[in-house]
Amino acid sequence: MSDALDLPLSDRIQQWSEGLREQFSDLDMQDPGQWPPVPRYLLLTGVALAVVLLAWFLWLGDSNKEFNSLRAKELELRNAFVQKLGKSSHLAVLLDQQQQVREYVQNLERQLPDQTGMDALLAEVNHLGVSRTLQFELLRPGAEVLTAYYAELPISFRLAGRFHDVAAFAGDIARAPRIMHLHNLSITGRPDGLLAVDGTLRVYRHLEKSELPDGGPNKVATP
Repeated sequence: MSDALDLPLSDRIQQWSEGLREQFSDLDMQDPGQWPPVPRYLLLTGVALAVVLLAWFLWLGDSNKEFNSLRAKELELRNAFVQKLGKSSHLAVLLDQQQQVREYVQNLERQLPDQTGMDALLAEVNHLGVSRTLQFELLRPGAEVLTAYYAELPISFRLAGRFHDVAAFAGDIARAPRIMHLHNLSITGRPDGLLAVDGTLRVYRHLEKSELPDGGPNKVATP
C-alpha cells in the first residue's frame, strides 16, 4: 500500500485505470453475479435507475391523464357557472314577469264564475238583451264540456230585434266582466222588419274540486 502511495499521481491514475479496465474485460454476460465489484455495482445501479424511471413515467402518465380530466372538468364547471351567472342576472326581471303573469291569470280566473254563479250569469245575459229591447225566444243551456282547466257551457239562443239593438247587444257581451263568446250566428230578416238571430253563447266557469281527478286538472281529458 505504501509502495502505491509513493508512486506519482499520474502513475497511480494509470494503475487505477488499468485495474478498472481489467474488471470490465472478459465479462460473462450469462452470469453477472460473478462479475467484479465495479461492473456488478454499475449494473445494479443501472437496473435500479431503469426501474425508478419506468415507475416515474408510468405514474406521470396517470397523473397527466388525471390532470387533463380535472382541467376539462374545470372548464365545464366554469362554463356552467358563467351560464348560471347570466341567468341569475335576469332573475329579478323573470320574477317580475312571473308576478305579472300570476296577476293576469288571477284576473282571468275572477272572470270565471263558479257553479253557483251560472244562474246569475244566465240572468245577466237575459238582462243585457232586455235592456237592448231584444226579445228572447230561446235561451237554453246545453251540456257542459270539461276541459283541462275549466268547464265550458254552450247556451243556444234565439232572439229578435232591430239591427242596431242586436249590434249593441253583441258589444255588451264583448265588454261583459265575465268571459263570454258568441258563436255560429245566423241572422235572417222577418216580415215585421226585425232581425231573427240564432246562435250559441259560450260561457265558462271554474272546475269544482269534486270535478277534478286525483292527478289534478291536467289529467282531465280534453274533448
